[in-house]
Amino acid sequence: MSEDSEIDPEMLRREVDQIKDAMGLQERYPSQFRLWLVFGVLVALASAGSQVIYLRDLSGSLHTVVWFGLLGVGWVYQWSSGETDGGWSATGTKPRIEVLWASVFALYFVFVFTLGPAIDEVGSPESDMLLFSLVVGLVGVAYLVVGEALRAYYIRRRDRFAFYVGGAWMLVLAALLPSIEFFHTWGYATFGVVYAAHAVVSYLLLR
Repeated sequence: MSEDSEIDPEMLRREVDQIKDAMGLQERYPSQFRLWLVFGVLVALASAGSQVIYLRDLSGSLHTVVWFGLLGVGWVYQWSSGETDGGWSATGTKPRIEVLWASVFALYFVFVFTLGPAIDEVGSPESDMLLFSLVVGLVGVAYLVVGEALRAYYIRRRDRFAFYVGGAWMLVLAALLPSIEFFHTWGYATFGVVYAAHAVVSYLLLR
């Protein structure tokens, strides 16, 4: 083989990385991309359930049952439809996305068991919404972290931007939930509607 026809491995690697970096979630992980719609629907249903629980003054423990019951359906779907090329479970230098989300929900239980009794004792609309606002803020931070972590999976910028935008509005909403009277009554429904809209718009724009 002549010198002119030899392939430069480093140049080839850079070209492959550039191609990968131009790919979106739908191209690389189609089943993961569909989670925009799956969780958009499930979060909307869970938010509606929490809204009913609040309006009917039912036990606060039902919030956990509703959310984990419905989101559990999404997690089962995500696990059963994982990509055969490794998906989010890739090792090496790539972060494990599922570990990030597991950490989020572990911290949720910390919030519930440490702050729940004190909030129940106060028993005001503001205190009820405080715990939910902390959870919304926690998920917002997780969205920002996941968006940045997707760099390691060579996901294009505009797909990551959907996570950045989601994290940003969740943090803003989390700050407003305990302090605005409207949200004391309709905070759950508001989150569900905005989340579903964000999920659907992200799916339509990024497919």
